[in-house]
Formats: sequence, C-alpha cells, structure tokens
Amino acid sequence: MTVLPVQKFKKKLTGLAAAMAIGFTLASPSALAVSGNTITVVDPSPVNWLWITWNTMEELVRVDKDGRMVANLAESWKWVDDKTLEVKLHKGVKFHDGEKLTAQVFRRSFDEVQRWDNPHPPGAFLNYAKATKLDVIDAHTVRFTFPETDGSAFMKLRGMHVGSTRFWNELGFIDEKTGKAESHW
Repeated sequence: MTVLPVQKFKKKLTGLAAAMAIGFTLASPSALAVSGNTITVVDPSPVNWLWITWNTMEELVRVDKDGRMVANLAESWKWVDDKTLEVKLHKGVKFHDGEKLTAQVFRRSFDEVQRWDNPHPPGAFLNYAKATKLDVIDAHTVRFTFPETDGSAFMKLRGMHVGSTRFWNELGFIDEKTGKAESHW
C-alpha cells in the first residue's frame, strides 16, 4: 500500500473521484464531494447496504463457485447436538483497522446484529431466533445454542455480519435516534 501526502493524494483523487462519480451516477443518483481530507459519497440507493457490508464486513463462511459452504473467518465447526453449533475462528485474522479477530470481537458482532428487527433485507428468514445464545468458549471458539432445531442455522452464518469493534463503536448499523438498523444507511 502506498501512503501519499495529502497534496499528491488530491491530485490522484481527481481521476479517481471522476471515475467513481461516473460509476455511481450510472448505478443511481449520487453525490460525491471532496473537502480537505474527506470524501463524502451520498448514495440514496435502497441497496447501498450491500456496498457497505461487502466492504466493511466479513462472514464466518462463504459459498464457493459450486454453491458449497467453505470456511472464511471460521476455521472449523461441529454440531455438538441438534441445537448446539460450535465454531472455531481462524487465528491471526486482522480487520482493516488492525484489530485481531477473537471470540469476544465476534460476540460483539453477534450481539449487534441480534438487536435488529430485520438485519437481512432479503428477509427475516435469515435471522437467528432472538432466544439464540452465543457463548464464548475460549479466545477463538464460540458456541451457538438455538432454542429449537434450525435446519438453516449453518446457512445463516453466511449472512452473519462480522465487523471490528471500531466499526460498531463509530458507525454501526443502528440509528441511535430510532433504535433501528433498517433505513439507517
């Protein structure tokens, strides 16, 4: 990664800003403003949550080109019984801000997402039941305990937004005025 002084960055930004503005304008009505050291993008698109989550969040699992679940932040997982799923997190993973992924960091993300009425715009079917418990077993292991058997519990890990502590502290998805995540972005 190259770190540029602000003046050089501003020169390079002119071309980037123009390209971004064109891209945003083609996708939806947008505004791009550059002021000092800040780039402000206003995107009124109803799907801007996709851009935010794809660029700030990770998931425990992903789906490969053949549609199979593969490990991402999760190193491994096992069903303890029909209502209990234990997940070991990869060690050495760092977020973009340098924070290391730990079970406590994951716990914060789980708690934040569980606060939402509907954390998944495609539908509430992707939500974990509100009575789902998450226990931290050790520095890199968490255990989900579901109130009832949930055949889609593992699939829901794909949409479980995992962000750094800084993300949740400084931005988050909850609008503090309304207490809702919906329409916050």
